[in-house]
Amino acid sequence: MKVYYFKVSENPEIHKDNLPESVLQHCKKKESFLAAQALIEMGAENLYYGDKNKPFADNCFVSISHSGDMVAVCTSDKPIGIDIEKIDRERDLSKIANRFYHGKELEDFKENPTADLFFEIWTKKEAYSKIGGEGVGEVFKGFDVYGLKDYVFETEIIGEYVLSVCEAK
Repeated sequence: MKVYYFKVSENPEIHKDNLPESVLQHCKKKESFLAAQALIEMGAENLYYGDKNKPFADNCFVSISHSGDMVAVCTSDKPIGIDIEKIDRERDLSKIANRFYHGKELEDFKENPTADLFFEIWTKKEAYSKIGGEGVGEVFKGFDVYGLKDYVFETEIIGEYVLSVCEAK
């Protein structure tokens, strides 16, 4: 597994001549171009986008996420998902947790209702969902990240952001 993250504001150059036509047609924002560029630099071959904007490469599994000024990408020889979120400390997150969290996730958040824990759980759920090409939705309520025994999660707090990666064992 390779993980790379960076600030968009510190990576102003987009080298469109290195990007495949399928990527050029798909990408609309600077963040998307930079993420695709990073994946190619990390060794992803023949990068393209499928249904639900999920990126694919011929030689590895890939995933992309961006939030605020940060972009995160990863590659692996196993199914993988990544999510990065800016920590919002001003928002009441309990309603969102009640709607989308399940089992031990909700129990842990109610015991320790901090923004850091909320976004740790959220990014794990979203990273897992990206493996199958799903996004945020009611599917979040249907699983508990603590119960996913066939997957490994890695989480890191990077300044005001939380980054989680989910990889199949």
